[in-house]
Amino acid sequence: MKIIAVDIGTSRIKTACFDETGAMDFLRSQRLDRAASPVTQDAEEWYSVTAKLLREITSELPCPADAVVLTGNMHALLGVDSDGVPVAPALLWSDNSAAAESDFLNDKFGKELLALCGNKSTPVFTLPKMLQMKKAFPELYAKSATFMQSKDFISFSLTKVRCTDPTDASGVLGMDLSSGKWSKDFFDELEIDTGKLPQILPSASVCGYVTREAAQETGLREGTPVITGTGDLSSAAVGSGVNDDTISLTLGTAGQLLASGRRGDGKRLAGKLFVFAHADPEQELFLGSVPSGGFSFEWLSKLHNITVPEFFELADTAALTKDLPLYLPYILGKGAPSMDYTPGGAWHKLNASHGIADICRGAVFGALCPLKQCTDLLEELTGKRQYISLQALACREKAVRETACALFEQDKRIPENSEASLLGAAVVGAAALKAYNSIKDASKSMIKYTSIEDSSTPLAGELYKEFLKYAAK
Repeated sequence: MKIIAVDIGTSRIKTACFDETGAMDFLRSQRLDRAASPVTQDAEEWYSVTAKLLREITSELPCPADAVVLTGNMHALLGVDSDGVPVAPALLWSDNSAAAESDFLNDKFGKELLALCGNKSTPVFTLPKMLQMKKAFPELYAKSATFMQSKDFISFSLTKVRCTDPTDASGVLGMDLSSGKWSKDFFDELEIDTGKLPQILPSASVCGYVTREAAQETGLREGTPVITGTGDLSSAAVGSGVNDDTISLTLGTAGQLLASGRRGDGKRLAGKLFVFAHADPEQELFLGSVPSGGFSFEWLSKLHNITVPEFFELADTAALTKDLPLYLPYILGKGAPSMDYTPGGAWHKLNASHGIADICRGAVFGALCPLKQCTDLLEELTGKRQYISLQALACREKAVRETACALFEQDKRIPENSEASLLGAAVVGAAALKAYNSIKDASKSMIKYTSIEDSSTPLAGELYKEFLKYAAK
């Protein structure tokens, strides 16, 4: 079995080919041009780059792929007309201009949103952006026949089928988590036409087949099944091995703590962590976050006129001591679990004896503390987890890895394949093609780990308690 996975990232599009064991070949990627705007992108560029990468892979495959499976960035606002042509550039999750609309939703529907969707509104979600478009650009709203997410635009371009999956639908705001359907009553009250929302299909399902035109553009065989797929949070969780016993820690631009639980568990977490649908229909997906995460390291590097690699080299040289300066990484807001997005970063215990290396190590420790806070809340409300899977900077950079190992009590794992979203998409694809009975079974066979030495320390716990004291002020 050969499945091509496609990941539409906000900075880069990636494709790779997987077999049913999880082995990956032909990884190809291309960076997207974000110079013109950090919060918008040309959806047609998503497809042109994807088609180019697919041509590169299909030209090297010894036989045609059995399927294509999709994942991509969530929460975008992309309206397409009756012909499937975008009415405007896609507004990405990073756009926060719909703050007034988000506040309106919370003021009028706050409790209802928590009960229905598992989340209150933030400007990140698609729905407030939709309300903003309807008010400020009514001609674009009227012209939009369907609102799509990134992966859904690619599946439409390949198949001409307009659809989404529960994970991306839950990131719009307005899908009933209990039923997996759009809440027509809720959208009617907002005077949003649910006919503009795509049908919701299971993540591990065939949504359509590659058309003759798309086959010519991509090198795929006409009639190749296209798997509906998932939003990137869900694929990253699946590809990191997240399950009832394993959580995942990712430190990229933002910091993320991904976890899952049985359907209904999210009711205890709603309003504290983000709650989304999961690719596995028996599960829900939970997200804890700190918006600045690894961005703090870039920011501090620029302030001190050093490169990011130099930042980590300096952090490596500083010890974790009781006198470590404590960094509150809230320069872009707190995120979960406080759900406060008012900027308010700070340093505590900083004194004249500290050097730049201490500051770098303190920043690493501080960036991980909110994710530890999310983990503690998760376990308090939904039960203990034995393993933590380290991704991105959390496994690549020595200072981050060592700090995570000191701070988190769970047994530490590093996935052998670092392309979590691509691998997670492939797992979903393998389940859709019935190579396995379920996503859970596919995960057990396709995801492999390397265990690392557990080095949690009481000192890290003491520093974390100090962090919580300062963060609560």
